[in-house]
Amino acid sequence: MIVAIRAGLVIFAGVFSCIAAESIWNRYVNKDFNDFAGWFRNMATTYPSITGMLYALSLPLGTPIYIVIIGGFVAIIIGKSIFGGVGHNIFNPALVGRAFITIAYAQTLGKAVKYTGFGSTDAIATASPLVKAAQEGALLSFDSFQAIYGSFWKLFFGLYPSALGESLSFWIIIAFIYLSIKKTIDWFVPVLYVGLVFLMTWFVALYNGLGTPLSEPFTLQTLALYFPIFHVLTGGLLFGAVFMATEPVTSPITRRGRAIFAIYLAIITFAIRVLGNLPEGVLYSILFMNMFVPVMDSFYMGQDRGITKKEWALWIVTILLAIGVTFYTAVSLGGAA
Repeated sequence: MIVAIRAGLVIFAGVFSCIAAESIWNRYVNKDFNDFAGWFRNMATTYPSITGMLYALSLPLGTPIYIVIIGGFVAIIIGKSIFGGVGHNIFNPALVGRAFITIAYAQTLGKAVKYTGFGSTDAIATASPLVKAAQEGALLSFDSFQAIYGSFWKLFFGLYPSALGESLSFWIIIAFIYLSIKKTIDWFVPVLYVGLVFLMTWFVALYNGLGTPLSEPFTLQTLALYFPIFHVLTGGLLFGAVFMATEPVTSPITRRGRAIFAIYLAIITFAIRVLGNLPEGVLYSILFMNMFVPVMDSFYMGQDRGITKKEWALWIVTILLAIGVTFYTAVSLGGAA
């Protein structure tokens, strides 16, 4: 109950601050409305509540409310309004707010992950899985994982410290299925993004002998399956892939553009997490690739007739880069070990 109340406060502060920022900007800068009815219509078409919800869900449970509010204003004003408002922003506004407070309040957010609220709660009283993995080294062993977290069911059902939305793996998968069926999002981007991260981390684990052979009784350690599953279920990968990478304004228009977009998201996320041994990568990979969306849209515009030589070259470079980064990481980590 205490955790639920605290989560509700963070979400309320995120949504409220985004609505407040949108209202102030559109009233006094854009002069879009003069009365309550105009304000209500404006909020219904600029969607600050959705931005606020996604932004809040990207935050640790113990984030101080004043920081939540500051980030909400940054998300709307810096991430969207200065670009011309909804439909014109280059970067995902929710991630802009999250990135700002990550940089400005890094030490405070680190403590927020360990939030114990009004009493001790095991599920949120220690470092996040990716932080622990980074402390153990990029090649987290199966025994080390079990000693820290016990089982993957805790990761699957969110019984571990993380941002509010990141730990809800089960519900994110349900939401992904629903949104895909309703065609609200393109299922292709999350599947390609998450699937490629899975394959890249799996190769690294197999190359470095983290698993047990098929001849032994099957467990998640068999063929090192635990390692890619760990990377899929922790951090913001599922949350970012389903709710952030599919955001229509800041993702490519064409299916082939979205494919390139998703592949590079996976490469950057993998490089930051595994090669760089840093506790995250999704936030920065999405913001980084947001910059290239206009270029990809321009490149693919009018190319429904077939694949050009330039596109073949792009695909070859992209595939070779993915293979090269994966193999280099596997070899370098093996040498470090």
